[in-house]
Amino acid sequence: MMARNPGLISRRSLLKMLGVGGAAVLVAACQPKEVEGSVEEEVATKSGQAPVPAAEEVKTIRYLGGFGQSWEDFYNTEVLPKFYDLHPNYKVEMTLIGSWPDLYNKIVTSTAGGMPPEVTRQKDFFTPDFIVRGLQQELDEYVAAKAPHIAEDQYVPHAWSNMHWSGKLVALPLLIFNHYPHFNIELYKKAGLVDSDGAPVAPDTWEDVREQANKLKDPSNNVYGTFLRDEGGKEDTVNFFHVWLAQAGGRLIDEEFSRFMFNTPEGLDALTFWVDLIKDGAMKPPGVSIEGIIPQGHVGMWWHASSYWVAYRRDNPDFEWSTAINPMRKTRGAIVRGDHHALFRQSKERDAGFDFLAFHQTPEITLAYGKNQMMIMPRYDVMSDAFYKEPYMGVPGAVYSVEFEQLEQPGNQPQPIFPGYQESSYKIGAQLILACMQEISPEQALDQAEKEANDVLASARRLLGVD
Repeated sequence: MMARNPGLISRRSLLKMLGVGGAAVLVAACQPKEVEGSVEEEVATKSGQAPVPAAEEVKTIRYLGGFGQSWEDFYNTEVLPKFYDLHPNYKVEMTLIGSWPDLYNKIVTSTAGGMPPEVTRQKDFFTPDFIVRGLQQELDEYVAAKAPHIAEDQYVPHAWSNMHWSGKLVALPLLIFNHYPHFNIELYKKAGLVDSDGAPVAPDTWEDVREQANKLKDPSNNVYGTFLRDEGGKEDTVNFFHVWLAQAGGRLIDEEFSRFMFNTPEGLDALTFWVDLIKDGAMKPPGVSIEGIIPQGHVGMWWHASSYWVAYRRDNPDFEWSTAINPMRKTRGAIVRGDHHALFRQSKERDAGFDFLAFHQTPEITLAYGKNQMMIMPRYDVMSDAFYKEPYMGVPGAVYSVEFEQLEQPGNQPQPIFPGYQESSYKIGAQLILACMQEISPEQALDQAEKEANDVLASARRLLGVD
């Protein structure tokens, strides 16, 4: 896709295009708050202390992202002291933002006011909005001049390709994750779905998923075979649908990001599979609230990434689970996605901001960040670390090697990034949930979702001058 370069724009024009306060700024999180380290509201700016020579001017790098106390501690103990050793005249100010929608709004309003941050940690699907509008800085020249350790062959391909727009490097990969099935070991044993060693027998196909989910369900004890990863009818609902769509052999949108492609036999296959499981009582229907559904043993099979594991053990110290790659339909695909690190064009200390981004991409800091987040990282040179070779907290089935194996599946697809993604996801997600609630048929849901989402997409492309 090619985009017209809009150059620098006025505050009034920017606010109008971004629709501050409207649907355009509503962004769904992909991970739970306890894992992301988010807080309930924006709090005061925090900064580590650097030893600064008295005669040298301090350069302040403003960093916006979702941080909580654990993240503040991580940066102040493991990242900033090492960064200041290299750059004693820099200071990093981290502004704590309570949610992804709030972060999006903060980026919009600060940029419109002429005071954008130097650096942001942002969702991958934020990037196209900001780069097409000329707000984010392209990074190819910076990398070539200052960061030889940032190179294509060092990164997971889907993660690297997702940093590009119109052939230009426009962000850096901060982390990656994909969603694959997890299993409650106790419930699998109870249902007799284990091998001779007592380990869950992972479903190999969608028909195995159907069979196992029906064996796992236990209405008398409020136990379901599986459940939707998200029931909010928003971005994460669509991402989960996209995972199943990829396995069915379909695509969410065409390669030019010009038209949605989910209203197909493959899309109908995926959505009908969900609805049939709900009708059978094997999948929890939307609207049925069960507190602690995973760690308290109310679901046998679900789709998550490794970053969720810490929440399981925090909420139930005795809980044990296992993992596997996705079951086969036409593929075993997952959607490879992750947060971006971005640099903003009009920031006061843009060069210093890139120095921080480049430092964050070194193997040492990449690995430390992954350990703190409990996630695999996009750089190949950290994947062999001992941290990724041992089961998490001694849980035999919780091993990172499954996620590495999932990354090698030929049916994987990258998270799509294009202007209008957030708004169109709300349109699609709402219809998917109506189908799951059996208020409309899967066919009706896909027809209406396609119409509404393509209308949003066309409007966004016209507004932004995307060819």
